[in-house]
Amino acid sequence: MKYRKLKILFIMFIFLISANNLFCAEVDTVLNDIEQNMKDVKTVQAEFIQNKKMAMFDMPVTIKGKLYIENPDMFAWMVVDPIEYTLIINNDTVKKWDPSSGVHKLSLKENPMFKAMIEQITFWFSGSYASCKKDYDIKLVKNEFIELIFTPKPHNQASQMLSSITLVFQKNKKYISKIQLLEKNKDVTEIVFNNTKINSAIEKSVWEIN
Repeated sequence: MKYRKLKILFIMFIFLISANNLFCAEVDTVLNDIEQNMKDVKTVQAEFIQNKKMAMFDMPVTIKGKLYIENPDMFAWMVVDPIEYTLIINNDTVKKWDPSSGVHKLSLKENPMFKAMIEQITFWFSGSYASCKKDYDIKLVKNEFIELIFTPKPHNQASQMLSSITLVFQKNKKYISKIQLLEKNKDVTEIVFNNTKINSAIEKSVWEIN
């Protein structure tokens, strides 16, 4: 009887190891598929709705705007409602604009902390997620759409502020359809992208702030 119990435990142990290896392999396959698909993306244009639910308030804060990406190093985040705000990244230069203070320019080389923040923002739109396995535990959720949950590991500085980052992808895994950030203070930020255009020419005026 004792031998039989040990045998059952051993089989269960082997099964768990095998299941874990299969799960890791599936995650790697999905990450590779996404990275390969998003490598072909040269430009992105999308409308977004961002909802922030703060733990201490019942009413969410909602903003609307447009996103523009032109790889490898051009990124624009334009808020149009309920306020106006524009952030444009062009290589190592950042331009910020709002109606009250006008245009401000920053050099990322001269502002390492701001550079680190910008790199975090642009990373999630890059598709190069396989490289971050050393800094995040990655969970795959397969529903109608592919969903990846990134949990910062303790050594990752992001773990001080974030509990998890969830990315939901379009059916063709070409691009992101939703991002959700769960903060340590229980605040939740959700950004949904609509009317996404892939590899369509972006007007030059998008990158210009007068």
